[in-house]
Amino acid sequence: MEDELREPCDGNLQKIPELWLPVPLEVGMKTYFWLNQNRLLSHLRTSFCVLAIAGGSLTLPSAEAGTPQPASGQFFPCFNYATAPVQVGEDLIISFNITGTSNGTFTGSVIGTELDVVHPDGSITLHGSILFTGSVTGRSGTGTMLFSYQGIGNAVTGHENLRFVGTQGTGALAGTYAQLTAEGNVIPPDPNSGCDLQAAGTYSGQILFGP
Repeated sequence: MEDELREPCDGNLQKIPELWLPVPLEVGMKTYFWLNQNRLLSHLRTSFCVLAIAGGSLTLPSAEAGTPQPASGQFFPCFNYATAPVQVGEDLIISFNITGTSNGTFTGSVIGTELDVVHPDGSITLHGSILFTGSVTGRSGTGTMLFSYQGIGNAVTGHENLRFVGTQGTGALAGTYAQLTAEGNVIPPDPNSGCDLQAAGTYSGQILFGP
């Protein structure tokens, strides 16, 4: 993978080094929501861009011969604050627990965590991982896959840019690899959802099945 994220969709966010920390999920205006709920609500319908895929093909061990297949669908995450935000110097650290569902190529449910670092200028550095459980188009049966991701966001505009890589498949997904991009919107939560924040969007990318 490349050492830097590609430019975010709005072109205004700076590039940052990759952050791959071992924290078990997805997404951006949620952080600003905690900082100032009333101000954020005016941005909740601003679409955020998630996942800038590097290259366009999967980087796999030479023994894993195969042709990447297209992947696409929708996702619907639910965010809840895992702990109270913590001020560290000038930065605010916020952690989220995430659950949700997805359809399309990846049809099933996800669970995981995300850590957001909100900087004084409103930029956000975030990273996390989610465990997907379900089925994948092209394979019979069900299994799991771990998606790790990293990214940057803007607390004022609500835009985010992330990169997801799926590995460690089990069951029907054993030997399967994926790289995805996604785009969606953070929205006010349904009062009956039990979520502090919700989002909806679409994803696309590539998937490679092992032998």
